[in-house]
Amino acid sequence: MNEHTTPAHLLPPLTVVMTTWAPTGPDGYRRATNARMTLGTWQHRLVYEGPLYLHIADDGSALPDYPASIVEYPGNFLETTYSRQERHGVGASLNAGFRQAHDLRGGLVLYAVDDWLLLEQFDVSPWARLLVERPEVGMVRLGPPHPDLTGRIEALTAEWQGWGLRLDRHHYAFGHRPALYHQRMRDAYGPFAEDVNAYECERLYAERWARGFLTEPGIVLALPHPWLHVSGPEFAGIEPAGAAVARLGHGWVYPRPDGAKARCGGPAICSLCKAEAEALR
Repeated sequence: MNEHTTPAHLLPPLTVVMTTWAPTGPDGYRRATNARMTLGTWQHRLVYEGPLYLHIADDGSALPDYPASIVEYPGNFLETTYSRQERHGVGASLNAGFRQAHDLRGGLVLYAVDDWLLLEQFDVSPWARLLVERPEVGMVRLGPPHPDLTGRIEALTAEWQGWGLRLDRHHYAFGHRPALYHQRMRDAYGPFAEDVNAYECERLYAERWARGFLTEPGIVLALPHPWLHVSGPEFAGIEPAGAAVARLGHGWVYPRPDGAKARCGGPAICSLCKAEAEALR
């Protein structure tokens, strides 16, 4: 660490904001299973040299006991908080999570949807330091890029972790994929659009950012990335790669890798176990 690097004990709190929604029936069960599996990889593989929190922002799920039922143990998170609104879109979920992180904790946000697995250990600390130390950067994209992104490759972190691409201002640069956010991003470009679908929310914010002045916070794309989108079209109708070892169910319907069973009572009592059993019929 050089003299210009922020010490680990001075890194701000980081809140991981998971946006989620689950209906009833088999689709709800699949979404809950993916969310539980995803959260398990974050609990085991996400590394941060500062206080780490989790906020689950639910857009009015109909599945009983969801989303609290997917949080089986705290893992690496100091605290888990929740917000809920009744079908006002991902923008409303994001705004609630960002308020929790920025207004109440005064820290950074790592936003990821409930179906973005971490494939390997990922230390986000160097990219958090980048946001702390570089006022010209407001967001670091940590997931796969959109097509046709352009920019300039730079070595942006004092502790080299991978190349960063400083993105040009066009509409592909912003996206709802895993990313770190500083408060300055929200201050410059405002909240996310609510009561619109996910595509419109993404498009409207991307256009707002593209129209911004060059002096306003920019976006960096971290390369490479360790994420896998388990609900993407490449996995439609099949078991996600790694699910057999990453599954963190209650153990009554699907055996857990560690052989354990939750103290939920199984399908006769637990709503998630019952949904798992019904999905097999």
